[in-house]
Amino acid sequence: MLRISEICRGKGITQQALSKKLGITYQSLHSAISGNPKLETLQSIADALEVDITELFATDGKYIRCPNCGKRFKMME
Repeated sequence: MLRISEICRGKGITQQALSKKLGITYQSLHSAISGNPKLETLQSIADALEVDITELFATDGKYIRCPNCGKRFKMME
């Protein structure tokens, strides 16, 4: 599961404002978040939010979960 909404709330930024910062429409951002976003898209979102890309993913201790299949991956240190 992606944490983009949660991170936006924590930073006091709306998804509409994030989409403007990315230079895309809100609908495009919503589609990317809801669908199967490319790694480049996730990196652009992370850069715009000024966070590491790994922070976009829900964590389970030392694991992150794939937002599409739910599979767990161990995070590297």
